[in-house]
Amino acid sequence: MSTLKLCSVSEIPDNDVKTFKIENKDIAVFKVEGEFYAIDRLCTHLKGNLAKGKLDGKTIKCPLHGSVFSLKTGELLRPPGTVAGWFKKAKNTHIYKTSVKDDFLYVEIKE
Repeated sequence: MSTLKLCSVSEIPDNDVKTFKIENKDIAVFKVEGEFYAIDRLCTHLKGNLAKGKLDGKTIKCPLHGSVFSLKTGELLRPPGTVAGWFKKAKNTHIYKTSVKDDFLYVEIKE
């Protein structure tokens, strides 16, 4: 497992997101109520960009077909709400542990 420095904590405002490509991972980091949540950026359904989704508390809604994921656990809370969901099922997404040290944000990547 690697712990990698992403950015200064001030680079991500509250209720906002920043994306990173590190070690073949495409990650979206959301800041909600002062806490950081890192998940795979692409939806597990049809690869919608979750960083462009609708943030609602500690959940993110995919902008393509409406899948909703928990930022805390990666759990699929609501499957796609369109006909597209009948053909390809969404599943839970991957989350990454974050930490803050000396005003910098870090993420843990499993190798």
